[in-house]
Amino acid sequence: MVFRRAETDQQREEDENGLNIVSDEEEDDDEGEMTGDLFEPGQLCDVCSKEEGRVGLDPTCRGQYDGDPVFLCFGCLTGALQDAYKSVEGVAIIVESFDEYSDHYYYRLDEMPAYQFVREDVEAISWLLLTIGDNCARCGEQGHFAWLTRENVDEHLPENKALFRKLDGEIEHLCGACAGAALSASYKSLELPLMTVELPRSAMGIMMPTGE
Repeated sequence: MVFRRAETDQQREEDENGLNIVSDEEEDDDEGEMTGDLFEPGQLCDVCSKEEGRVGLDPTCRGQYDGDPVFLCFGCLTGALQDAYKSVEGVAIIVESFDEYSDHYYYRLDEMPAYQFVREDVEAISWLLLTIGDNCARCGEQGHFAWLTRENVDEHLPENKALFRKLDGEIEHLCGACAGAALSASYKSLELPLMTVELPRSAMGIMMPTGE
């Protein structure tokens, strides 16, 4: 499944009254988000130009921010993710990728209600973000990310229902370099032919596995 923006009652009413008609061009550019695929299987890695890319890193978060998407092979993945995460400002929560979820998307905390995260989850994530700040559990540097595993979420990722669980237990905090390394190991272990992953921005938010 993919978390999608919820349609408001006002939008539904406007649609029914014919007041909210947009052209295809406007729809494609809605809220600055990209449509279509940024990466395709078979393309070569943008870093080494030798191996096939397996993971597409999109720092624009579907066209909402500045940045250049990069297609990475497994050999170049760890270093690229470590560099990217070391440059992230602020704090974020990362839910480890698992199963066949081929996308790893970033949702800002203030966007979560619009993407059908229920109030219980928004409150839980808000509290967890405030706890980030301890030293990295793996290297001792300043932690900026809370690392959640599949045990902390409903593995079916249902829409409009509570997703998170066991958040009152021991949650690992990671620095940027260790977060990048952990993500690289996670992506490689899935062995999916193609993954599209985003990068947290300076605002507080959460990285969630998603997919059709």
